[in-house]
Amino acid sequence: MILTNKRVAIIGSGIAGLSCAHELQTHGFAVTLFDKSKGVGGRMSHRYFGDWEADHGAQYFTARDPLFQSEVAQWVQAEVAKPWSGRIVTFGGGNAMDKPSDATRYVGIPAMTSPAKHLARNLNVQTQHTVVDLHRTNDLWKITTKERGQLPDAFEYLVLAIPSVQAERLIGKYSATLKAICQEVVMLPCWTLLAYLKEPLPLPFDAAFVEGSVFSSLARDNSKPNRPVYETWVAQASHAWSAAHVDHTQFEIEPILIQAFQELTGVEPNLHQSHLWRYAKLEQPNQREFALDPSIAVGMCGDWLKSSTVEGAWLSGYRLAQELRQTL
Repeated sequence: MILTNKRVAIIGSGIAGLSCAHELQTHGFAVTLFDKSKGVGGRMSHRYFGDWEADHGAQYFTARDPLFQSEVAQWVQAEVAKPWSGRIVTFGGGNAMDKPSDATRYVGIPAMTSPAKHLARNLNVQTQHTVVDLHRTNDLWKITTKERGQLPDAFEYLVLAIPSVQAERLIGKYSATLKAICQEVVMLPCWTLLAYLKEPLPLPFDAAFVEGSVFSSLARDNSKPNRPVYETWVAQASHAWSAAHVDHTQFEIEPILIQAFQELTGVEPNLHQSHLWRYAKLEQPNQREFALDPSIAVGMCGDWLKSSTVEGAWLSGYRLAQELRQTL
């Protein structure tokens, strides 16, 4: 490894940011990641609640690109991911029809956050750092966070691995090019219900793409490998429905989600939680995997640039890192 002495700040420690950071650090860059959350992974997330737990963001991922296939093979070897053989169907009107995939479906083990934690294990990740402002002086970037004010370190390069709306707020005043790219895309929200049940739900499948409901998908989390036996379902509302209700509170939304879950499954959850993913899916896929403005040494990556999948996020970060190495 050749040390470059070049410092890179990456805002966001989801899969895109971690992929970019891992590749840059491997080639000698001094990388620091900043994230507002308590942990890494972004929507590759997992929630614990008493005896229950569940992946409440991405439910599984596939690997079709050879680069990502190689990466996933390393995750499997490191025992942080494993194929999921659950029965997945299309479900509507009480009828279930198998929905086969031409690619293996994988999940993180023992939780969807595990691959992200694996990528982050040797990285400098500063969690609970909410970046609220950027300042550029003498060709260096300074970062201000809500929790600690302006940080003492300065960075030659900056990567924004956060949703387009958040990236535009931070970098729009510095780059018309990056601002325009952020404004090109629309990210759709997703309301999610976590349903905890004392008894197994009598449905003949482990996950479903749902038709004719508030929900667009259901997944039995405890059917995944290396999970506890406690019955836990994750029900994700359609993007259209979520967009129409994006400004509602959890207090307003949860009774609607619980009723929809009961209508769909015939069972009311014993316990429940909800979560709004405000930037869950790219409305219209495009061909741009990353963005870069070399004049100010700033790049952007994430699943909002081309494909709202785990694979899309990882490839976006990886390919931005490759471009940074060559361009900057």
